[in-house]
Amino acid sequence: MLRVTARRVTARRIAHASRSRSSQNWRPQRLSAPQKPRTTKTRSLSEAAAAGSEAELVQRPSNAQLVNHFWICAVPMVGFGLMDNTVMIHAGNAIDCTLGVTFGLSTLAAAACGQICSDAAGVLFGGTLDGLAKALGLPRANLTLPQRRSAATKRVGIVGSLIGVVFGCSLGLFNLLIVDTTKASERKLRHASSEDHRFAFTVDADNTSRDDATVCTVEGPDVAGLLASLAAAIGNEGFDMVEVRAAAGDAPDTVRDVFVVTAKGGGRVPDDAVDELARILLHAAQDPLHAHKIKTENAELQHRLSLSAARVEHLEDLLDAAAVRASTGGRLRAVARRRDTAPPHT
Repeated sequence: MLRVTARRVTARRIAHASRSRSSQNWRPQRLSAPQKPRTTKTRSLSEAAAAGSEAELVQRPSNAQLVNHFWICAVPMVGFGLMDNTVMIHAGNAIDCTLGVTFGLSTLAAAACGQICSDAAGVLFGGTLDGLAKALGLPRANLTLPQRRSAATKRVGIVGSLIGVVFGCSLGLFNLLIVDTTKASERKLRHASSEDHRFAFTVDADNTSRDDATVCTVEGPDVAGLLASLAAAIGNEGFDMVEVRAAAGDAPDTVRDVFVVTAKGGGRVPDDAVDELARILLHAAQDPLHAHKIKTENAELQHRLSLSAARVEHLEDLLDAAAVRASTGGRLRAVARRRDTAPPHT
């Protein structure tokens, strides 16, 4: 009995020890969702090519869409080019006539300032031009995002914008017909020959240093257009220039222009006309623009005179031809009458 009891106690202890060990080693396990079996899809090369071609056909814009896209890109640029050239021409001319005269700016510098004004106007009124273009009711291209990104659409847009801006700038050139392009040069010449320079010129007409010509020396400030004004004044009075020499004067910023002048038929200028020639040169030096205007008017009158002479000569030729035809016709009629008249029978 004792052995049986001892065995039972030992068995209970072993069972209790095994239970305690299993309870210490036990941990909760996470339940994972059942995984679906993976399925692989394969496409043949022909199916992939067909799908790619179908996608290209969907993204390619039609000809009507490209035409509408061209006009949508071109029309706003026409207005931009017209506005750009208009603002540049008028602003550049205004700057050339004001700041250019005061500070001595060149015409290219004034044009560059006018370009700044035109670019600023493009930035300020670019949205207005787009709104006006939309108000015209141009047909929409109705392009999708992939179609807008296509190469054909981009090329058509660039060409339309280029043609539009060139056409608009060409229209803007008509502003040159209403702008006085000579006003700036006239004001610059008048500003150069200001009151400070009017009484700084000296003229010496010498009729004794040479036997065959008269020597005129003009000395004064180096004013733009001085030499051309003096030469025009001499030519307008009917004298011939044999020799012209230009050199620097004794004072700084001065010039000395020497003109060897002869009368129309050759020889020296008559003594009674030397003083008048000196006064003409002095007036031309004090007001270079006046002599330039006289030269321009003289050239225009000579051109009109040559045209009138050519017309008169043409009319004389026509009158001579008409007179010859009339006399010839009269002779032919007299001969015809003689032929029609039968000789008398004897």
